[in-house]
Amino acid sequence: MSGIVDFFSAITPILQTIFVLAVLVGSTVAGIFVFKMTKKNGIVQIQNDTIIAYQQQFDVLKQQNADQQEEITQLKFEMKAMRDALKDEGILITVDGEKVTIKDTREPNTSRHIIRKQPTKPVPKKETP
Repeated sequence: MSGIVDFFSAITPILQTIFVLAVLVGSTVAGIFVFKMTKKNGIVQIQNDTIIAYQQQFDVLKQQNADQQEEITQLKFEMKAMRDALKDEGILITVDGEKVTIKDTREPNTSRHIIRKQPTKPVPKKETP
């Protein structure tokens, strides 16, 4: 029995060393795994945040486009209404690119030509309450 006790007494420091090394290697591997997963999760989170931001920006642009289309439709209606009203009064207006011709049909030979260059920058939209 004394031989077994001596054997285990001699092998105990070696087993402790092996156990400590196993814990160190396991901890290192686990640390590397956690680091990689954290890094991967961080990248995925950044991608998700970017997708959400782009989707929100896309939705805003779609709404702006819809608002502008509605405004264009309203302006076309108003322009046609004004042309029709002036036509009923005997005034014809034609627009050809940058040239506007105004003709009073009540008086012969009365045409007026106006040429205006379109501004290069769009005029900022004024918000109406």
